[in-house]
Amino acid sequence: MTSSSEPTCRVVELTAETGVDDPPEIPLHLMPSVGSVAIQLRSTVSRVCVGAGLARHPELLERMHDAGGMPVAPSPAGGTVVVTGPGVLGFCAIGVPPAEATFSLDWMLGKVEQWFRAALATYDVEDVSVGKIDGAWCPGFSDIAVGGKKLVGLGFRVTKDWVVVRGVMPVAPYDSLEINALINCHRLIGVTVEPEKFVALKQCTPGSGVNVARVMERWSRVTA
Repeated sequence: MTSSSEPTCRVVELTAETGVDDPPEIPLHLMPSVGSVAIQLRSTVSRVCVGAGLARHPELLERMHDAGGMPVAPSPAGGTVVVTGPGVLGFCAIGVPPAEATFSLDWMLGKVEQWFRAALATYDVEDVSVGKIDGAWCPGFSDIAVGGKKLVGLGFRVTKDWVVVRGVMPVAPYDSLEINALINCHRLIGVTVEPEKFVALKQCTPGSGVNVARVMERWSRVTA
């Protein structure tokens, strides 16, 4: 059993997406011990990723491909629409709640929030909050924001034994193509996206040389 004084949330794998037609699967090979969370960080390729619920509708995926002007792929976790690419960090965590955790989703969100606060602190980023940011891409209860602007989007998949969280964080600001894809694809599901409601890590920190590879390397040592 893990001592309460020991970190229970840590990075165990760094990886890279390889192609737009090969979305990464849930990393069940990283399954941790009870009470712990294993994190995978990855670089991403350019595409629109659609949450598992929406992805059940092939005609919607086709419309998003036309509207976004980018390849479209389904995600194995929840959420609406996110855009990935060379400036975007991919995040996946799998956790096994302890028996005393009444609500496994709340337990998992608490662990992931704690880890992100520790990770962002390595770039002197503060004023972090969790909660839905209206007008942001893929808005949801688990949005992680800095200064009231969305930075990280997270989607969940819950089973009776484990919880998976998948998400993305723009390290570099989205370019015009990516912003248009976010706006147009969300419009298809009745969600308004306002670019002033979200932010990238590079805009939150005075540090120079902030890119996906360097963030992955630095955050690979973060535990919580």
